[in-house]
Amino acid sequence: MTVFKSILGAAVALAISTFANAEELKLAHFASIKYHLHVEMFIPLSEKLAEATGGETTIRIYPGGELGAGPVKQYDRVIDGVADIVYALPGYTASQFKKTLLVELPGVVNPGTNKTEAIWDNIGMLESEFRRTKLLGLWTAGDAILLMAEKKIETLSDLDGLKIRVPSKNTGRLIEAWGATAVSMPITQVYQSMETGVVDGTLVDTSVLTSFKLGEVTKFITRGMNATNSVFMLIMNRDSWDGLDDDTRMKLSEMTGAGMSEGGRVTMTSASDRALAKWIEGGGEVIDLSADAAAEFNAASDTLAAAVIAELDGEGIDASGWAAALRN
Repeated sequence: MTVFKSILGAAVALAISTFANAEELKLAHFASIKYHLHVEMFIPLSEKLAEATGGETTIRIYPGGELGAGPVKQYDRVIDGVADIVYALPGYTASQFKKTLLVELPGVVNPGTNKTEAIWDNIGMLESEFRRTKLLGLWTAGDAILLMAEKKIETLSDLDGLKIRVPSKNTGRLIEAWGATAVSMPITQVYQSMETGVVDGTLVDTSVLTSFKLGEVTKFITRGMNATNSVFMLIMNRDSWDGLDDDTRMKLSEMTGAGMSEGGRVTMTSASDRALAKWIEGGGEVIDLSADAAAEFNAASDTLAAAVIAELDGEGIDASGWAAALRN
């Protein structure tokens, strides 16, 4: 009995010691547990890391703003250590990511280019913008189009006097070039704002028709013009990253980066396609701009990218070099 108790006590002590030495990383995001990235990116990343480290380092996911409501403060939460890892949009803290966000603007990247791949082919050029965090993932979604609550947009003049929600400063500049008023707000507020008429519509990829239920308040969709493309990121607190042992950092690096980012792009694009098809099946109306109407939209914004690049170059940010790299 004494021997048995000794063995049992040693096993318990070992279990307690292992548990005490285990590292649990907190990953925060603002969407639901049904969100496509929660299911297809965050959960698989958590499972892979736990398996690779034998449970010594795990990721606990906090969805739906559990560590702080709303997506706008996600960057602050990872900087302050409220979360070890966050899913966020650079556009919500645009002043920190001026070079990164050039990718949003039409004309910066050649048509038909995989923007996520172009970013990662030149990721070293963004080092200064991510110096306060460890960059785990950076990817783009499907092209943004106009989701409208009540107003049908068939020509550029149809936007006159309308209020369009935007996710970033660059998207706002595009909307204003088209003659509408840009209203900045996080995606989590758009449903109510469209429903109550605070905004007339939003410029965004169509995944939100399902993921944030905007299909319920969208009557018309207009597409066919050159528009923006939102950028998404998964970033980690620098101290949390440095606190991992070398082997765990290596394993987490192998699971993230360019490969995971391409997976994020595919996930977002696929979700957009599915959501749009479902919305059309439910009776939604899509307006495909005529060639003349699309040309009018594009003419109104065709100097925007050059203007933004010149401004950033004037601030000492090598926007011209970044744009040239993305086109090669």
